Amino acid sequence: MNPTSAERKLLLKLPSGAEEDVVVRLFVPRLIEQGDWQCDYEIQGDSVHRVLHAIGIDSVQALSLALGSVGVDLDYIERKHNAKFYFLGEPGHEFK
Repeated sequence: MNPTSAERKLLLKLPSGAEEDVVVRLFVPRLIEQGDWQCDYEIQGDSVHRVLHAIGIDSVQALSLALGSVGVDLDYIERKHNAKFYFLGEPGHEFK
């Protein structure tokens, strides 16, 4: 993977009362075959580890699609674990 471009630390509060640190990392988009760009991202915590990517026609679109995909993945993790993300002490992860 390319170098990290951006990172956000979140807190995941589980129904049991346990809390878990989760880090979201977006990596610098890279040129792949046929002129498309790929932006890898990672969501990592104790109970979750996902490494995925988004592909766009240029680096900006790849990054934009990756940001949107992160939000979808975080919402899925909340539903799967019946949990809630917090950012800076407030509910939510701020990825839209």
